[in-house]
Amino acid sequence: MRGIEHTLNPRKILRQFLVGVGGSAGALVLIVLSLFRREGRVVFAVPAPQYLLLAVLLLICGWSCDALRVTVTARIWRKRIRFRDGLTVVLSGYFLSGITPANTGGNVAEIYVLTKSRLSLGEATSLTLVGGALYSLSLVVLFLLFSLLQKEPIPSRIFQITSYLLGLYAILIGILAAFLKFPAPLVALSGKVGTFLASRFPRLAPTGQEIPTLVSNFLLDLREKLLIFLRNPHYLGWNISMYCLHFLCLFGTTYFILLALAETRLSWPSTIHLQVPLFFALRFTPVPGASGVAELSFASLFKPFLEGGKVSLLVFFWRLLTYYGALGAGSIAFFRTLAR
Repeated sequence: MRGIEHTLNPRKILRQFLVGVGGSAGALVLIVLSLFRREGRVVFAVPAPQYLLLAVLLLICGWSCDALRVTVTARIWRKRIRFRDGLTVVLSGYFLSGITPANTGGNVAEIYVLTKSRLSLGEATSLTLVGGALYSLSLVVLFLLFSLLQKEPIPSRIFQITSYLLGLYAILIGILAAFLKFPAPLVALSGKVGTFLASRFPRLAPTGQEIPTLVSNFLLDLREKLLIFLRNPHYLGWNISMYCLHFLCLFGTTYFILLALAETRLSWPSTIHLQVPLFFALRFTPVPGASGVAELSFASLFKPFLEGGKVSLLVFFWRLLTYYGALGAGSIAFFRTLAR
């Protein structure tokens, strides 16, 4: 846990936050200037602002579904955590994933907060790893489902990139499964690392000698906790169901933003279907919070379906709710936990 707490350095987090927010704001300005240069105008009017309130409520509902998923899943180890703690877990994950490259900080934040909620490190890690795998599986389920319900085709480039990333994700999961099944190579490697540390830094000699044992115990504990999920498949189904509800709410906010802008060309299924592959691809973006990439990709994806000048306003409200909203709520939840 000391390693995790060292990683969660407030000053480092602040720097990452500024980078993420700065990149996102810069991309929004670039989109506005580009539209003004091409079309000579940028629309800032919101004809039906009441739909923005519905978008906010739907977003909060999505966060609640994710929190309920964590709260119920913890019972697999006969641990009971409050819904409020489950909400703190997911919001903290949103916050740190939004300011770190490829969302890597989200898992660290979730594991840290779960251990503060009386789960062991192995239980917290296995819940996060299983959740991460089912997270991607849920996106695939939604993509296949809504492919049957909509008519607008997904741009081939986005579909191709998503397919490559899905294959890469499957390979990484396979490597992790191999290490859990045959931990000896990783334990041996950790022993060499420990020996190197002991030879170069004499003060770390005791710690270096303990590394192989710590790694071995951690992998065995993690494997045991993951096997519990396989013995209780209804928890896997629960996670997939709640993730799907979470994504339906998250992607549904875009539909209500479109209604607020008086845009009705895209149906609700089409709006969700367009976002699934983009959202999956953004998870692997090596930029904090996918800042810049998310805004430009989202704008290019929806621009063909909007009247001139409205795409900048769509991107602004979409990013304001799904990114800045999550950062704001998540930062409060995370730093309150960090201060305990």
